[in-house]
Amino acid sequence: MNMEKTLLEALGRQPGSSADFLNEARKLQAMDNEDLADLLVKRKLIPEGELLETFSSRYQLPFWPELTLENIQDDFTDLVPIHFLKKHLLIPLMTAEPDDTGNDVAGRTPNGKDQAGVVIAINSPAAFPALDDLVRMIDADAYQVVFANRSTILEAISMMYDLKRDSAEQLVQDMEDTGTIAIDEVESAADLTDDVGDAPIIKLVNNILTQSIKAGASDIHIEPYDEGFKVRHRVDGILYDLVSPPKWVQAALISRIKIMAKLDIAEKRLPQDGRMEVGIVNQKIDIRVSTIPTSFGERVVLRLLNKTSSLLELTELGLSDQAFTAMEQLITAPNGIVLVTGPAGSGKTTTLYSVLSTINKPGVNIITIEDPVEYQIKGIS
Repeated sequence: MNMEKTLLEALGRQPGSSADFLNEARKLQAMDNEDLADLLVKRKLIPEGELLETFSSRYQLPFWPELTLENIQDDFTDLVPIHFLKKHLLIPLMTAEPDDTGNDVAGRTPNGKDQAGVVIAINSPAAFPALDDLVRMIDADAYQVVFANRSTILEAISMMYDLKRDSAEQLVQDMEDTGTIAIDEVESAADLTDDVGDAPIIKLVNNILTQSIKAGASDIHIEPYDEGFKVRHRVDGILYDLVSPPKWVQAALISRIKIMAKLDIAEKRLPQDGRMEVGIVNQKIDIRVSTIPTSFGERVVLRLLNKTSSLLELTELGLSDQAFTAMEQLITAPNGIVLVTGPAGSGKTTTLYSVLSTINKPGVNIITIEDPVEYQIKGIS
């Protein structure tokens, strides 16, 4: 709480701080279940950059809007669990020489002297205790501390641990070399970049999902054939080959996906539908899973939906003037029906939710029938 009082005092000295803002911040201060700084940013009472500038001034540590990832040291990925860095929002970035880059970097060392060393980015003063633990983990004789944006730190963490991960092709090659797979029935992790197990099949599935999400794919197809099978993903309406593992990997790969989607792994003769939610960096991805039996094994389709992406307004859909005028007339009519059709990834769901957002007003009661519900919109059942 002392840190939060210090934060309020620092914010009160900032130019333009209004009485209303400080009163609202003091109300939030009484909420012990969450960090005050996080609450201020989440409630949009203060931009994150402005808050970090306040921290920078208060603690005499620089604020870096962009992190320098050149000459980055990735040895720490073997020493520090990724969930520790994500929980406390901090990351060691590089081994720095005495500052000759023009960046104003303050150093902290056990003996209190300013020295060049490992640059550690943090998002909040609340990370100072974890910072000391991190320094012990990586055995840093000297280190420098900077403030950085939450999203920037999370992206840097994921990037560094992704660089340590094997590619899908390498994972398949390793399985071919060993010739065996142990199916580990582990539930899906909250975040794909977290370690959920050492089984090669778990790593392969996570790698396929991660690559597809980062590529902006709308769906993933697992297609069995006579002597092998293929994994492809669709980006901007076009299917691209991702990896072609050997045939004996097929059953384990599909079983892992069915476990994550809570489907019956013993049922292989009937179609099944399920869903799962995974995370990567600060994105939440909802995945619909469909399996269909074929002559050469089950064919699986995974539909990816980024739940953290903002909904588009009707004016942002790219409709022609004529189509936009017609749509406006249709959705404001007292009754009727609108059919939205098109292939996968063409924007049907986006269009319908844009329409719902447009007509969602306090004086209108809206109930939808959806299977599944893909976005939660306040005011709509």
